Amino acid sequence: MLLLVALVVLMTGGAWAPAARAEPSPAFGVQFHGTWADYSDAEQARVLDTLKEHGATSVRIDVSWNMLQPHGPGEFDPWGLAQVDSAIAAAVARGLAPMVTLWLAPQWATGSPDERVAPTTAAGLRAWRAFTEAMAARYRGSVPAWEIWNEPNDSGFLRGAQPRTYATLLRVAYRGIKAGSPGARVVFGGPQYVDTEWVARVFRAGGTTYDVMGVHPYQGVADEPPEAKDNGTMWRMTSIPRLRALMVRAGHGRRPIWFTEFGWRVGPPAAGGANSSRGVTARQQADYLVRTLAYVHRNWRYVTQVYWYRDRADSMADGRTGYGLVKPDGSPTVALDAVQRYLRRR
Repeated sequence: MLLLVALVVLMTGGAWAPAARAEPSPAFGVQFHGTWADYSDAEQARVLDTLKEHGATSVRIDVSWNMLQPHGPGEFDPWGLAQVDSAIAAAVARGLAPMVTLWLAPQWATGSPDERVAPTTAAGLRAWRAFTEAMAARYRGSVPAWEIWNEPNDSGFLRGAQPRTYATLLRVAYRGIKAGSPGARVVFGGPQYVDTEWVARVFRAGGTTYDVMGVHPYQGVADEPPEAKDNGTMWRMTSIPRLRALMVRAGHGRRPIWFTEFGWRVGPPAAGGANSSRGVTARQQADYLVRTLAYVHRNWRYVTQVYWYRDRADSMADGRTGYGLVKPDGSPTVALDAVQRYLRRR
């Protein structure tokens, strides 16, 4: 019944807002892969219920333009649209505010079979604007925030990772989102790590139309604690104040920062032994997550929302849950239990 009510809200454009209450700072959210084809309705429900019960107030949902409009502008694929409707409705039914990440372009808009290539032609950019407007209008009143692309400073996610390309994507999407849902917030697509230099180049290229600065402050040495001292690189979470200083210099000091991804992985190091592949124990993960929330609260009140990556754990074994916070049977990991205790004390 709750899912049905939420779908009616989505389809009619009715207003939705969570019940008014004092929120902790920063608010706690989690990446929810509800649009992925291998995620059943029952699994979605178990995961979302567990996240809600343990203090999450929002979920980040990734949505592929290519999945929704594979054949041309203005034509939405029914299967893809049903996937997105279901994921958003399931979150809304539980009082979890969705932030939707829009990315991955169809070949007809770019001329490339590689969906991580951005549109750059006038026709492609018109289609991108129309798509963002249509999405914002469809979920007006249900999706309060839209993130534009994922980790656009990395060529693995935006081919070429060109600041000028991203600046154009952001400007065009901003106009589309605001036309479709004037009250929705546009989130600067979180760069991989705290890549202040890349963000500065986007600003210089005209990419200043956003309401919230997104960032993915993973640790470059992946088992380091959150408070590891800023060493002048982008590889540590504690370089956030340098990103903030850039925003202030650009006149964006009133805009908040959100961690649209961050986390530590439980498990042994990946093959090759790279710093970024290091794992932590389940108890370390729990400790680092709670310490991040406390550190942000004490030091960076301008960071108002954080999204842990990700929802589902890799296995039931405490030593191999990966980034996930909810085990396959729907039970919480050690880290999610720790978050619940922390938030109850606040």
